[in-house]
Amino acid sequence: MPDSQPQPPSSSSDPQGSSGQSDPAALLLCGARLTDGRTVDVRLGCGRIEAVGTAGSLTPGPPRAGGTRVDLSGYLLLPAPAEPHAHGDTALSAEHGGPVSYEPEDVQRRATEAALLQLGHGATAVRAHVRVGDVQGLGALAAVLQARRSLRGLAELTAVAMPRVLTGIAGADGLAILRDAAKMGASVVGGCPDLDPDPTGYAEAVLEVASEHGCPVDLHTDAADPARLARLAAMAGGMRPGVILGPCAGLARLPAEVA
Repeated sequence: MPDSQPQPPSSSSDPQGSSGQSDPAALLLCGARLTDGRTVDVRLGCGRIEAVGTAGSLTPGPPRAGGTRVDLSGYLLLPAPAEPHAHGDTALSAEHGGPVSYEPEDVQRRATEAALLQLGHGATAVRAHVRVGDVQGLGALAAVLQARRSLRGLAELTAVAMPRVLTGIAGADGLAILRDAAKMGASVVGGCPDLDPDPTGYAEAVLEVASEHGCPVDLHTDAADPARLARLAAMAGGMRPGVILGPCAGLARLPAEVA
């Protein structure tokens, strides 16, 4: 991409921050290598990238008390990684004996701690699948949404509502609670078609709810059956704002040419 020009902050931003102090994130990153092989300087301020230029071409910009110049010669500069497939309601529970606690305070604590652990490794965005319906109702989702609010400004925690069954008589309650989850604040709707007696019907139901609420879809599938995976992909292909199929661990068990 061509070297960028400094971008003015939006009208709603405050260069001095809400406390009236200088921006603590004011940085000039010097001599960083990008994935395309270029060596560049990157100027950051007020939480945004202000400019990208060839190495040595940028100055720190307007004087900022506490601004920092960092020499990144020899380092690769990447965007912050994202964790696209986590389970916020059951995170950090594998080593605990007995059933997983779905008490709201336990779910919120685990989801928050897991997101902070990811943040400690650089991941600023986490997408967490959360079970809705059955015994837990919408309680686990409410707890994860509360964790999302507590993490605001540190990390982006996205909740995916996952009902167990959506087809037939047994699926009526699941479909209703999926709609309630979307209204409640789940950013993404999804679930595991593999566990429903009618996987195709399950996917159709999720896509319908997503269309109603204008939200993305994230379907949890093992992808061990290539024909089923192809059907899911064909159904989801034209969906906007987008569909993710994952984690697709079953592909690793297929012959290479089939995978």
